[in-house]
Amino acid sequence: MQDIGLMSLRLDDRREHRLHVWDPSCGGDGEQPVHDHPYEFTSTIIAGEVTNTQYEERNAGDEYVRFRFSPGAEGERRSDAVRLSSTATIFNEGNQYHQLAHELHASWQQPGTVTAIRCQWVETPQLTVCVRDEGSWRSGQRREATRDEIKAFTAKALEWF
Repeated sequence: MQDIGLMSLRLDDRREHRLHVWDPSCGGDGEQPVHDHPYEFTSTIIAGEVTNTQYEERNAGDEYVRFRFSPGAEGERRSDAVRLSSTATIFNEGNQYHQLAHELHASWQQPGTVTAIRCQWVETPQLTVCVRDEGSWRSGQRREATRDEIKAFTAKALEWF
């Protein structure tokens, strides 16, 4: 479980394939952090809808606080300001999208959306998370899902079937 409204299940020992069930209403203030990953991935939408927004540094963009840290050292992050512009694309059941490790993005899902992702791990010296203001930092650390969370997320996902 991640506190951005994501419940995931690893489908293999290499952490290459995962099943995700999303409910952004369980993720706090609703604004997803702009971030990159230590892996490239392809996401397939099994049910529901995903809006994936990609971000690029642009002088005319909106201002964000950018945090950078080494993988596994989230607590030792440093910050600066960055201006980002965005392009959003909507994906529905059966669609796929690919995200490179270094590309900044944020995604929003309809409650109960189910996706399958295939990760390809890459050597990443630092990770990036961008938020509107410094006080809105949220950890990306995973935790065990509670029985009630599993029931709630599963019920939302079943509404798509």
